[in-house]
Amino acid sequence: MTIRPHVSARELRVAALGILTMVACGHTGSGGPPVVPAPPTLLSLEIPSNAFGNGFSGVTPAVQATGTVTANYFVLPLLSTTSPVVRVNLRSPYPSDLTVTATDKSSGQTVILPQLPAGSPGPATGAFQVVSVTTTNPANWLIVIRYPNSFQGSKSIATAISDVVGGVASAPLSFSMSFRGSTVTVSIATANNDGRVTSNPPGINCPGTCNFDFLSSTSVVLGQSVTSNATEFTGWTGSCVGSGNTCTVQLLAPGPAIIPMNPSVTANFRLHSNPPIPPVGSTCPAPPMVTGMRWVTQPNCGTIPISQGANLMCDAQGWFCCGVSGGAPTSRCPGGNQTNVTCSTSAIAGGPVNQLLIQPGGCYESVP
Repeated sequence: MTIRPHVSARELRVAALGILTMVACGHTGSGGPPVVPAPPTLLSLEIPSNAFGNGFSGVTPAVQATGTVTANYFVLPLLSTTSPVVRVNLRSPYPSDLTVTATDKSSGQTVILPQLPAGSPGPATGAFQVVSVTTTNPANWLIVIRYPNSFQGSKSIATAISDVVGGVASAPLSFSMSFRGSTVTVSIATANNDGRVTSNPPGINCPGTCNFDFLSSTSVVLGQSVTSNATEFTGWTGSCVGSGNTCTVQLLAPGPAIIPMNPSVTANFRLHSNPPIPPVGSTCPAPPMVTGMRWVTQPNCGTIPISQGANLMCDAQGWFCCGVSGGAPTSRCPGGNQTNVTCSTSAIAGGPVNQLLIQPGGCYESVP
């Protein structure tokens, strides 16, 4: 569709001159091949000012567009309530027809967006509309692009805009919009379907929500908990720094060539059971009776990651752990380092488990 806005008599003379110029430029001599018009020039890209599409504000590309390079903006997601929408300022011949093609690179879907008549309310998705155009040549165009609803949540959207003069299409003006945040994925390795991982800032709440897009954070702190005293947390693996109850994921930042996907993090749990391995010549005393308490189980070596091979031991003094790191070498741990035992390394809903370590007997809990 050729855009012909209402203009004054003077503007009509200017437009007529522009048309004559375009006709002269659209073809060579008689029978010669048509001259391909220059591609549109991208002046600016504007995105909604808030999540409801009220107003627009300009953004700066991570990569500036050239004749051969696609402009790249890290701005997605654009809206949380409707289909993605942008406003584009460009320079292109007048009069001409614009064509807009959009690709959701996350799904591979490509669509040619129809043009809505100026001033028409039209559909709220899957079309573009010319808001204004000057009658100079080349002209400044202001268009609004509403991508299909199916593009919502895309991690990368590519747009190509061409102008058609005298039936000849120009090379496209291309720009991409990419995800501006960083994705964190968490998994839980557990023997009894117990164990939970949450995040700060909020987003991860696994099991359930084990994959989340963080838009404005540079790091995310993960924490673990259990709902059963029979479950023991044994450590983090993956892109997580820390071996305690929490660990920190340093988020990758978007750059000219990447949409960040952090390596996954795994929280490892096991059943709380450690068969005693007493040193030679030592005996474990029987669990003593404690007023108001009942014996639950022997403790565990939760302060030492299981991957480091800590062993639970006991002697007449009580329980202790021997591992290859942490603690200090003593006569109780020939060739190893002694560390304290614990009744659990996990927490329930943000608080400690209700077991109490009493030496030499082990783990007790209050009698209900």
